[in-house]
Amino acid sequence: MAAKTPNRQQIRTRETQARLLNAAEEVFVREGYEAAQLEEIAATAGRSKGAVYTHFKSKEDFFLALFEHRTRCYIERFGEALRRCSTRQERFNAFRNFYVGLITDRTWTVLTLEFKLFALRHPESKERLRKAFEMTRTTSTSTQLEDFFGPLDRKRKSEAEASIAALGPILSGLILESHFDSDHLSEKTMRRLLGRIFDALLPPQP
Repeated sequence: MAAKTPNRQQIRTRETQARLLNAAEEVFVREGYEAAQLEEIAATAGRSKGAVYTHFKSKEDFFLALFEHRTRCYIERFGEALRRCSTRQERFNAFRNFYVGLITDRTWTVLTLEFKLFALRHPESKERLRKAFEMTRTTSTSTQLEDFFGPLDRKRKSEAEASIAALGPILSGLILESHFDSDHLSEKTMRRLLGRIFDALLPPQP
């Protein structure tokens, strides 16, 4: 069954939501999660605070919607990279390059870490954040491990899934520490380290 063409109201709603999310990202990145204010997001988007509440019930809801949007964008980028591959080795290399390349998004990573600390004290936010991370894993890699490693028995599949789950925290930790030790953790150095870590955790299968 073909998807229904959205009407004008639905198109306007999507455009407004996209505009608000872009404004929210700008404000959150500049101010941090705790300091960001809905009034500032509304002003940046050229909308009233009331218009913001029509689409998002709170600052927390705003950030989670933005996080889920960013997650979908990452998945789409990763999928595009994989579609250009024709062999398992090429897909494996694309996975590695995509992971190492995430080091460039340092500001967003720190912002996400800030929200994680907030979510630890708020069970509903923690669950939504957990589901967003689960979406990343299941959509991009963990349900398609054979595309990267070939046939895996249960033990090797479990180890690969655990290694993939560890990649994000390792990246986040390096980025966080680089703000305090930029001499030893330059972007060039972190790229090299992330490549070595990836190779150690996920060696290509013969």
